[in-house]
Amino acid sequence: MIRNWNMVVARALLRMHIDTSLRFSAAWHVADPHKFASSVLKGDRIDKMKTRTGQRLTDAHLVQLHQEQHPWLPAVYARLSGYVHFSGSHISDSIESMGEEDNTVQFLISDQDLKFPEFSWVEVLECFREATSILGLFLQGWGATKKMSDKQLSALRSGA
Repeated sequence: MIRNWNMVVARALLRMHIDTSLRFSAAWHVADPHKFASSVLKGDRIDKMKTRTGQRLTDAHLVQLHQEQHPWLPAVYARLSGYVHFSGSHISDSIESMGEEDNTVQFLISDQDLKFPEFSWVEVLECFREATSILGLFLQGWGATKKMSDKQLSALRSGA
């Protein structure tokens, strides 16, 4: 979407990618990650499940759990929410011009979003790389835990 100059779709895809990364990371915050994975595969909602400390695994809570390592995450996540749920972002990003004298609004519906500054395109790419790094880290960890016995996994989780 960056190559096609489609910022609205790029931002929606970025939000979905961040969601995937955060929800996959939820396995590290539950008492039994293998049971968690089985529940997800059965179609259970992650936001209805709880952490080891009893907190619901809502998207907002997952963002909070990662904000220390990724300080950009809360602001970007909140800003991108409007791109996956109909909101003012869809309307304001389509405004071509506003008439000050006659209060008219001109909308441009196009396959290219050329009004965004250069830094916004770079920012989307950087955030996508960061979200991919988050997901990659947890995918590698998941692969490593799948090679462990239950006893080894318990020892690792308890810090032994």
